[in-house]
Order: sequence, then C-alpha cells, then structure tokens
Amino acid sequence: MSNGMFENKIINFAAAHGCIAGICDALPLESERLRLAAIATPFVSRDIDKRIDPSRSLPGAKSVIVLGKGYAPSPSGNLSSLGCGIDYHVTLTNILAELAQLLDCSSTIMVDSGPLAERAFAVKAGLGFWGRNGMVISPELGSFFNIGLLIVDIILAPTSFSFASCPEGCRRCIDACPNGAIKPYSVDPTACISYLTQKKGSLTAPEMAAMGTQLYGCDLCQTCCPANRWHTQLVENIDQLNEDPVAILSMNEGEFQAQFGDTAMAWRGLKHLQRNAKIVLQNTKSH
Repeated sequence: MSNGMFENKIINFAAAHGCIAGICDALPLESERLRLAAIATPFVSRDIDKRIDPSRSLPGAKSVIVLGKGYAPSPSGNLSSLGCGIDYHVTLTNILAELAQLLDCSSTIMVDSGPLAERAFAVKAGLGFWGRNGMVISPELGSFFNIGLLIVDIILAPTSFSFASCPEGCRRCIDACPNGAIKPYSVDPTACISYLTQKKGSLTAPEMAAMGTQLYGCDLCQTCCPANRWHTQLVENIDQLNEDPVAILSMNEGEFQAQFGDTAMAWRGLKHLQRNAKIVLQNTKSH
C-alpha cells in the first residue's frame, strides 16, 4: 500500500468520525523549546525534550497524525463547556485506537495523556494557528476542539501548514481575562482561572480570590474570540452551565458519579469539586 493510500485512509477515516485531521513529520519541534519551557505547569512533563520529540515516546517515530474533534460551546457559567461534555479522553482515544488498527503499524496514542505538546503538533500538522490565548484556532472549528495524537513509525506526506493568524491588533482574549493571565501567545497558569480550578491541593488566598465564582474551568478567552463568534451565537439562548455550590457540598460519591462520571472534569473527583464549591461560596459572600 502506498503512502498516498495511507493518507487518503486517514483523512477519510477522520471525516467519518467527525474529526479534522493533519499529518506532520516526527522531527523534534525545536522552535517550540523556549516557549514551552516558559509556560510549563504541573500538568505537563518538565522534560522539554519529551515534549518536543515524538521519538522519545515511540522509538523510530516517523510521522504524527493529529485529529481534532469539536465540542459544543456553551454560554459562560461557573462550569466550562469542555468539562461538562462526554469525556473527550475516552472518545478520542477510542477513535485513535481504531485508526491505529486500520494502519497496522507501530504507534502510540496520546490524548492529554503523554508528554508531547499536543497543541504545538496540531499547529505543525496544519489543523490551525496559534491564538493569542495559547489555543489552536481551526478555520472549521474555531478553538472549540480537542486534540489527539497518533505517533507512527511510517513516513507520511505532511498536510499543508496554516499561515493564518489572529487579526492584527486584536486583544479580545487578553482583555477578557479578569486576572491578566494572557500574554500574547502564552498564558500564565498561576493566574489562569481554568488552571486554578484544576490545581491539586490547597490554594493560597490570592489564588482563591482569582478563581472568582468558577467551579470548574473557564471559557472567557474563547467565547470572546472572533473566530468562535458563529459557534457562540448558536448557543446564546441556551441556559448557562451553572451548578449550585451548596448542592455540590451536599453531594455523595454516587451522586457525583451519576452527574459527572462521564465528563472530563470527573478526573479530579468529588472532594476537589467540593473544595472549589467552598471557594466559590466564600468569594460570592465577599462581593
């Protein structure tokens, strides 16, 4: 089977599963080394070589296949739309496992589960361009999509790189963040609401104040983005994703699993969400 046939299979497979797809070589992304080192969080590997070099995850890696699967944005409430949908880790992993079986080669799957910088490889594979908020913006999906990688040991022709970029002078995402966490093309995780709601352990007083009234995640820097305008307009009349923090505090494990067990926010567990609920109630009283 020729490489061209492989690539056609990949694109057709992705489309059949409601995904966009891109392919890039597996050479180390040296151009991203300094930027990634500057914005590392506890959620990612501290070993920058592992973050930029696919061969560290799959010896003999030749290509990286990147899939993007969109999710439905919702009006900003105290829960992010990403955290409330069906867990994309499971969905994308299953799709990539099926693709790996179809290609029948040595491969490794990553869906927010390995060291590679998934967004950087999505840009390299042409799925979109860097937004000023550090998100990847796709012409088809805006920034409302999840990313999965399939590293393979076969040589595939790369897809076209996107030369699009954010509108010159646009600061909407930068100005939308109440904590000033967004710098052009990078994010300070210590001030990012989404990060703080997911951070393990106890938060400092400034961190708790910075969380505001968010229980989990934050969509502010996405819903204001012109690239997402048509997405967000579709859901303007839908109720906000708000949960009662008092109800969260009275939840037991069974109730938590019934309501949130299939979502991407379930990984932190009930105790973590209850920690956030206490902070939200405290911040609400202080305003």
